[in-house]
Amino acid sequence: MKSTFLSFILVVMFTAVQAQGTAPQKAKPAKNSLSSQFDNLKENANSYNEKGQQYKVVNVKTLNNFYSSVNDSLHVIGKKLADARAGADKELIEARANVEAQQKELKALTEETARKELEVQKSQHLINNISFFGIDMGKQFYVILNSVIIVALLLILAIVMMQYKSSKSTTTEKVKAFNDIDNEFNEYKKAARERELKLKREMQTEFNRAEELSQQLAALQKKQHI
Repeated sequence: MKSTFLSFILVVMFTAVQAQGTAPQKAKPAKNSLSSQFDNLKENANSYNEKGQQYKVVNVKTLNNFYSSVNDSLHVIGKKLADARAGADKELIEARANVEAQQKELKALTEETARKELEVQKSQHLINNISFFGIDMGKQFYVILNSVIIVALLLILAIVMMQYKSSKSTTTEKVKAFNDIDNEFNEYKKAARERELKLKREMQTEFNRAEELSQQLAALQKKQHI
């Protein structure tokens, strides 16, 4: 039990010494430091051997004083660490706040720059372009397009006039030819109608003749039976 407690004390002391590592390595330990107290604790303790192992008999009051010193040192170290952590957290919060403020400012400047650039682009667009039937196009292209359209319309008008004159003379000739053909067709219909009437009369005569022959043939057949 004593050896277990002594091991615990050694671990606690080693942790405390490591936490106080801010001092230079070559600096001599203070007179009342944990290291010196621990050395004094070992030197003033009675020793005895048992089964080939050495043991120390430590005074309870001295051990309690050493434990109190270790506990106080740990409390001081813990407070320093807590203060340091609180300070670091505070600095971190302030740094984050500064970063967020700078980011907001940068975002605002970026948006303002983008807005001004967009306004400049719009102004430049209005200067260099024109709306034609709802379609944006460059002014230079608009002038060229209008010139091409005017020239094309003039050419179309000249072609239409030429075709009109040509078609007018052609239409006159075709109207005359149509009238001639119409007259000839009327004459043909008149002659065809006369031929049709003549054929009908001849067919009627032949039909009457065939009817008479049929009656005569029937009369002869009747006489033969009698």
